[in-house]
Amino acid sequence: MAIDLYAPCPGGTGKKIKFCCADLTGDLEQIDRLVEGEQVSAALEQVERLAAKHPGRACLMATQVKLLLATRKFAEAAAASQAFLAAFPDNPLALGHTAVADAIAGRLQEAAAAFDKAREAAGADVSPDLVRIAATLVQAAAQAGHTGFAQGIVEWMMDESLGTAEEQRLLAAVVGSSGVPAALRTKVQLEEAPADSAWAPDFATGLAHARAWRLGKALTAFRSLKGVAGESRPLFTNIALICEMLARPFEAAEAWLAVAAMRGTPAEDAVEATGRGIALETEADEDRSPIVPYERRSAALALGAEGSAALDLLEDKLRHDGHFDPAPFDRSQWTARGAAPPRSAWRVFETAPTHEQPARLLATVLIFGRQTDREPEATLQGFQPDVATARSILEPVLGVSFGDALPAALPGATPTNWLRGAQFRLEPPAEPVTAAPAGQPSLVDTMLAAQSAAVWKRFVALWPDSALPELLGKSPREALGDAVGARRVAALVGEGEATAHGRDESAAWTEIRARLGMPAPATIDSARPLEAVPPLRWHRLDFTKVDLDQLRGVFVTALDAGFELAAERSARALVARPDATPEDRWEAWSLLEDRATNTVEKLEVIGRLRELAKALGASEGMLDVAELRVRLQRGDQAEIARLLDGLRRHHARDQKVLEALAQVLMEAGVDLPGMMAAQAAGGMPGAGLPAGMGQPGAVPAAAPAAPSGIWTPGAQAPGRPAEKKTIWTPG
Repeated sequence: MAIDLYAPCPGGTGKKIKFCCADLTGDLEQIDRLVEGEQVSAALEQVERLAAKHPGRACLMATQVKLLLATRKFAEAAAASQAFLAAFPDNPLALGHTAVADAIAGRLQEAAAAFDKAREAAGADVSPDLVRIAATLVQAAAQAGHTGFAQGIVEWMMDESLGTAEEQRLLAAVVGSSGVPAALRTKVQLEEAPADSAWAPDFATGLAHARAWRLGKALTAFRSLKGVAGESRPLFTNIALICEMLARPFEAAEAWLAVAAMRGTPAEDAVEATGRGIALETEADEDRSPIVPYERRSAALALGAEGSAALDLLEDKLRHDGHFDPAPFDRSQWTARGAAPPRSAWRVFETAPTHEQPARLLATVLIFGRQTDREPEATLQGFQPDVATARSILEPVLGVSFGDALPAALPGATPTNWLRGAQFRLEPPAEPVTAAPAGQPSLVDTMLAAQSAAVWKRFVALWPDSALPELLGKSPREALGDAVGARRVAALVGEGEATAHGRDESAAWTEIRARLGMPAPATIDSARPLEAVPPLRWHRLDFTKVDLDQLRGVFVTALDAGFELAAERSARALVARPDATPEDRWEAWSLLEDRATNTVEKLEVIGRLRELAKALGASEGMLDVAELRVRLQRGDQAEIARLLDGLRRHHARDQKVLEALAQVLMEAGVDLPGMMAAQAAGGMPGAGLPAGMGQPGAVPAAAPAAPSGIWTPGAQAPGRPAEKKTIWTPG
């Protein structure tokens, strides 16, 4: 493609090509052709030859850095970007490339500062290359957990109308899918200074810098006011927000905690500011103490002359001990990295599971046979407290003593996540189970309910007295002894309630409040909560008093932001409103189907959705698949046959339905590829499958995962978006 001589110089000099690098036009065109032909390495070699011949040319230096990054030569790219910046210290591309090199090296604070300078140097003339740099930084910052830095760039692009709307949406989705802490999901606006304050003009200068995206200058201006406006909530709020966007989480956390401690800050605002500070402390140091480390220990197995026969006896001993259960593992993953796979893997349970009492999974033990370079051994791995308990169970059985902990490749977990992640198992009955009577829970319902109850019973019992990093090493019970600690506990409990994934979890946080003697939060009356109530409090709304349009907004926003308790409660309010539209009811019931705790509830909700499907003129194919999943769990053979026959007769040409059906059957343990092959060979005529699934290759070997929720006409099911979640900004 011919280069326009009046286009901006690709080196970010601000000049036109004709007046900057006209003598290199032919060379730049050749490099463009190589890149378009995906000959990036050849293009890089060409640039390096030209750079040696024409040193100090911005267009060549910028292109060289870009191609080094494209070929993943990060060390060389960092060196080249530094040389570019040294030659052109005010060049926005040089600053932008330096920011990318810093981000790749994990220096996010330096990257944010460099990009802020690049943005300021570019002014209103932002080049497409700088927009691409911004997109790269969003992804790097999101991956590193610096939400404010990533989201700030996205907001700048939106404010300045940079990139397409689709690009902006995708970048926002990248941020939203990176695991944004609940406390940071609320959009907080920059604040104005009190008009009568003596320092208002200086404050206004900082605010003008911030709104023009000159964040470094804004932070300098606001910091200079600490001596004269040290008790100003607007000042420290703005410092906190700017520090978030400049990837300075420690300083941001300090500012939010200062806001929380100020006289006159309402109690609930102080709790939420504290929660934001806690999240930023974690962003600054994910591995702060105390933490529950992941641990590996090994022990040699003394087998004598019997060798593999002794190993067979040992594994048989494990098989007949109720504390152990064989665990599947992929041998190819071991051989692919040149490691000898174990003979067997076993789960270790705290007690032997029974039909009535679930047992907690403690750890995994791997049994290795004799190899050329080592004797037979057992390796025990899990979280440190669980490994300690597992050793007391396993060592007498194996007749060994496990040695010191080995270096572990996996990071530890916070005590809260360790407790929440506990796994329990029930022993299913050996005899065949008949289908559950209509309206009664199935065996699967009973087992899942018992497992969930065991997790949250243990959580409620242990969490109040566990030392937590969020409480600076204190337990919640200890932290409640002073005002600062009490705010921290309230923030953790409030966020736990707001993001509870199910009723058991929600009830657990409520019980923890009671055990710790914390007051129950008051119900909030508001007709327009989108403007008046912070999102972390939406689950406390009296939804009968919320305007319908506001109720829709709370439902959609809470669902998208992961405030699941508010989403569920607003969904229940929507289906109870006589003025709600069928579309409102469809989306609300779809969420409630996904949140239903047992198959009886799910079938009831699916029945409601069938009524709405008729009113909306929607296909019932996905409803049939959703009901089939439930009927398979319940063992309702007659209903399973009816649904399969209906799918075969009415939805055999709907590829989406077929893919979802394939997923459900594979989840149920049906050998779908084998059935299809047998049907194609004439061994299973009909087979009860839809016609579209009766041909080899009609369904992919790995069909896309179907959502467990219900498909919404013309949209994706609530709680199961096709794209990654986005950060939302109420108001």
